[in-house]
This record gives sequence, structure tokens and C-alpha cells, in this order.
Amino acid sequence: MKPDRLLLAVLVLSLAAAAFTLYQRFEVEKPYYRVELVADYEEFKELADSMGMPMRDVLAELKASGVTSVAIKEETLEKLRADGLISVMNLWELMEQDLLRHPLNDVADKIKGSDLDPSGTVVIFAGDASTYERIKQPLKARGRAFHDWSEDGIYAVSVSGRYEDLKELAVVFDYEKFELARELGLNIAARPYNYRGITSGYIEDLFEKLADYPVTSIIFDGQQALGYPDELETTARMIKKTGVVLGPIETWVQLKHIEQLGLDDLIKLTGYRAARVFSLNEAEADKVSPKEVMDRWFRAVDERNARLVYLKPKIEEKKDPEDNFDTNLKYIGEFSRLISRRGFHLGAVVPMEDYGVGRIRLLVLVSGTVAGAVMIINQLIDIGKKYLYGLFALGMAGCFALQLATPSLADKAFALGAAVVFPSLSMLYVLDYCKRKLRDGERKDWKGITGASMLLLLKASAISLIGAAHVASMLSATRYLLEMDIFRGVKLAHIIPLLVFTAAYFMVIGYHRDRHQNIGDELKTLLDTPIYVKYALLLGLAAVAGYVYLGRTGHTAGAPIFGLEAQLRTFLEQTLPARPRTKEFLVAHPALIIMTAAAMTGYDYLLLPLGLAAAIGQVSMVNSFSHLRTPLYISFYRTVYGLGFGIALGIMGIMLLGGIIKFFKARGRT
Repeated sequence: MKPDRLLLAVLVLSLAAAAFTLYQRFEVEKPYYRVELVADYEEFKELADSMGMPMRDVLAELKASGVTSVAIKEETLEKLRADGLISVMNLWELMEQDLLRHPLNDVADKIKGSDLDPSGTVVIFAGDASTYERIKQPLKARGRAFHDWSEDGIYAVSVSGRYEDLKELAVVFDYEKFELARELGLNIAARPYNYRGITSGYIEDLFEKLADYPVTSIIFDGQQALGYPDELETTARMIKKTGVVLGPIETWVQLKHIEQLGLDDLIKLTGYRAARVFSLNEAEADKVSPKEVMDRWFRAVDERNARLVYLKPKIEEKKDPEDNFDTNLKYIGEFSRLISRRGFHLGAVVPMEDYGVGRIRLLVLVSGTVAGAVMIINQLIDIGKKYLYGLFALGMAGCFALQLATPSLADKAFALGAAVVFPSLSMLYVLDYCKRKLRDGERKDWKGITGASMLLLLKASAISLIGAAHVASMLSATRYLLEMDIFRGVKLAHIIPLLVFTAAYFMVIGYHRDRHQNIGDELKTLLDTPIYVKYALLLGLAAVAGYVYLGRTGHTAGAPIFGLEAQLRTFLEQTLPARPRTKEFLVAHPALIIMTAAAMTGYDYLLLPLGLAAAIGQVSMVNSFSHLRTPLYISFYRTVYGLGFGIALGIMGIMLLGGIIKFFKARGRT
């Protein structure tokens, strides 16, 4: 059945809007090609100490291997104590000490004679005036009942709490580390810690100090963004003033980023001055080889838009510190060369600009999805134009109401609709083609069958890619590209088109349609069919395939990736501009080609299983573009390579099918 011209015009209009939006998104993504390799100062300092090697030399060698930045955290009370810069004790401990002839006696007596709670107060003695000046203001800004007891060259302060709880209290940056990084030509990723009650003055002073050094990014330490909850606007203002980039850290399941209170609000306040951080946690790093660690860095940058790669030394127990350091240098160097060949530049990250899709344009985009849905209904149930246009108007009214009621949900709902509608429409087109070939009984030679099958795959894929364009354009806002928000309904988008195809198969092709009067009789015959053991085994295999299919979708994947497949993936992703999806080129696209050949040679009983496999590929192509953090060009290359490899394997499948048919015909069994 030919599509209605008016609905087709609506679809063309929405596709034009999608193409324009994708162009704008591409321009937003284009400057986002700089990658910072950020070495954790403290982690590499531990390795340096174990080697007896100066930190200056360690950082210099890291820089020579490709490291561009060093991450520096604030010093903790325990670190300052261990370095001999301060003495720390609980007040009750001070009260038990006899300082009769000690220089601290007068100050200690004043502290002891105060009304401070001995079990809830920590006393800190600074070794010199410089250290005192470094810690005084930060401790005061923490809002922990600060008291300054200093006099006559004795530097003492107290704060509320117990030292056991405060020993990891981050107090102040060691700017000597900043100076070392600057001397070596390294950028700095500052890692400030936040405390409730922090003042705007403290935040302003901190950023003014950071501005004296090559600080290019801020990755918050702890569970809160600096300034949370009351001074986020101050932090945002200083971030924009100094031009640094915020670094939200990707979660270990590669979905969104680690929750730090106030971070999302802060990123919005800065106009999305942020770049995603990939940091492989220690537990995961311990499970894999240094080569696999490097491969994960690569995937994070190439496929998931991470632009700050946070490097910690990979330590292997069987190796001595020097060998471990050399191994880390080797793979950091290989990684920097690999991403450079990929077109990335090592250096300070340039964030994406704040971009969004307006409400009117979103309605234009969703009009194409509604038109596609109405086409599906009209294809399955022939309805008159009066009802056709009424259904379209009703759908658009519903979309408009949803956008008014819940605008934050509407764009995701519209994208899910596109991800379901267009692969379904694509497979309906394939079914209609197969039905005509079965009905006409036209038989071509194998060369003609191969050409027609390839052409049908490309046409079907073009329909599905209309859906991909709609999904990728509807969710083009910067918050999606940074994965602060995500496409919802991945599993539904994988399941519903398969259900639509199954229903459409029985409505369009049918089960032994030549023997029955209606679909009800066909279904009754199907349900009355005895199930033989061989069919039960096939159903079992189908169930396993279904588990793997669904288990590989979304970010809560339960199905494993097998060793050989993992090696193939790594080879393809580092050899090609983008790795094609295995299920597309190895299963789905060849299945569609063979399905077409089966229809053209009269083997109708193969259409349902092959069609279900083929539908997976159409869904998968759209799904590639719903990974919004992945740059558009990567998704495009992935789709093109998937089609290319799929066609090649499909041709081989047709040759195999032709050989099987000839073999059995020669024996009179077909």
C-alpha cells in the first residue's frame, strides 16, 4: 500500500528539521576534540617514593609519555601531621598532658580553661607562621566552631569534632605542587573539597589563587560540589570568570556520572562548562591487564566522549616498582599515540557550547513520528482518509499536551516513539515486499536475487535511519551530550518493533493462508500444531538468543561478552574509524538479505525467523544513535561499516542458500 501523500509530506518536513538539527549538533561537537591525560599526583607520588625517585623526575617522564595535566587534591590534616607541619590532638588528650615547662604552656592553659567540650574539640598547633597562615582561613571557612588561640609566636587553633573523624579533613592546597607542575609545563586539575557552611569569600579567594597557576579543570573531591548548598552561584561565577572546565566523573557502569550533591545544578549554572571524566576504579583495574586498561581508556574517549582521562598507576604485585612505572609509561605513550592518530589533540579541553532544541522544533520533529505511526496502522488496518487524518491530529494533540504537562519527559517520550516506529515501519516495508514476491511467483536468477536483496536492505535501513535522525536530533541538547540526562526505554525500543513485526507477519503473510479463511483460523491451526523435540530445541536456542539480545541492551547488561568476541571488538575499534555492531553485520543484515532471497525462491516458512533476526539490525541502527554521548560521526561510521560487512556476509549466505537448494533439487527433495 502506498503511503498517504500528506503524511509523507509531514514526514519529509520533520526529516528536514532533523537534518538541520543534526547539523547544528555536529557544529557543537566539532570543537570537542581535545583530550587531557590527568595523572593523580598522590598515587604517582606513592610509586615515586617506592622507587626512591624524585617526583619532579616522575612527572617529567609522565609528560614525555603524553600526560598533559596533574590532579592535585587539598592536603588533609593527617597529611600535614605526617609531614611534620602540624601537631594535632583531641582536647581531652591535651588536658591529660603536663606542659608545665613547655613553650606551649600558656596557650595550652587557656585552651584547657575554656568551656570547649573536651570530647568534641580538636586542637591544632602549627609549626611555624607560614603553616599557620595556610591553615587558618580554610579551617575558619569550614564553619566548625573555629577558635584562634595564637599568641607570642605560638600558633594554635581549635575546631569542633574528633580527630578520628577529622583526620581526612581536606584543609588547603599545597601550592608548591602547583608550582612544580607549572615549571614542568603541565596543566593542573584542581580537586577542592566542599563543606557545608563554606563562604562565598573563601570560594572567591580559592579561585583567585588557582588563577595564578595553569589550572584548566576542576574535579571535585568528596561527595559534594564546591559551594553546595548555598554558594553554588558563587562557584559558577568564578568558574566562568577563570575559564576552567568542570569534570563530572563517569560511573563504573558507564551511565551518567557519579553523584556529587549540587554538581548537576552547578554545571547548568556555568552554561555546561563541563567535560566527562573517565577514571577506572582500582577494583576493575586489578582484574585486567595493562593493555586492557589502555583499551578502556580508548573506548572512553572514542566512543563515550570522555575528554579527561584520569590516570592512576596500574600496579602488578609480581613486578618491582621500577618495572611497574615503565609499564605505565609504555601504555600511556601507546594510548596518547593511538588517540592522536584518531584525530584527537592532547591539551586543555574546550567544552561544548550550551545547545538545546526549542519546543516548536520538537513538535515539528515528533510530527514525523506520529505520521509514521499512522502509516503503520493504515498498513495493517486499511482505514479511510477521514480517520487517517483524524488519528494524526489526535496523536499531535497528545504530543502537544505531553509537552505542556511534562516538558522534561516529552523529548524522551518522543525519542522513544521514533525509536519504535521507524524500525517497525521498515520491517513492514520488507514484509510487504516479500508478500508481493511470494504472490507474484517471479523467480530471478541468483545474480538478480542478490542485487534485489541488497537493495531491499538499503531501503529498509534508510527508513530506520529516519528514526535514528529523529532520535539523535530530539535529544541534541548539551545535557544529553554530557550524559547528565539519557535516552529512556532502551529495552522497550528493542522489544516493541519485534512484537510489531510478529503481529504484522501473521496479518500480512499469515500461517498457511491458502488453507484458511481468516487470521483466527490460522492462529487456531498454529496453536494446535504438535511441538516436536526438534522444535523445542529450536525454541530453547531462541530463548538463549533472546536472553543475550536483551542482556546486551541498556546499561544493566547481564549477558557476558565472550573472549573471542571481545578480541574481535578491540581489533575492529582500533582498526576502523568505528566498530560496527556484531549483531548487525554478523546476524541481522545477512538475515534480511537471506530472508529476501527466501521470499524470491518460495521458501515462505523461513520468513518469520529470518525476519525477527533482521528486525534486530534495524532496531540496533537506531539504538546506535540513542547513545547520545557518542559523537554523530562515530554512530554514522558504525552504521556504514555494519551495512558493508553485513552485505558481504549476506551475499555469502545467499551463495550458501543457493548451494543447498541446488544440492537437494539434484536429489529431488525440494
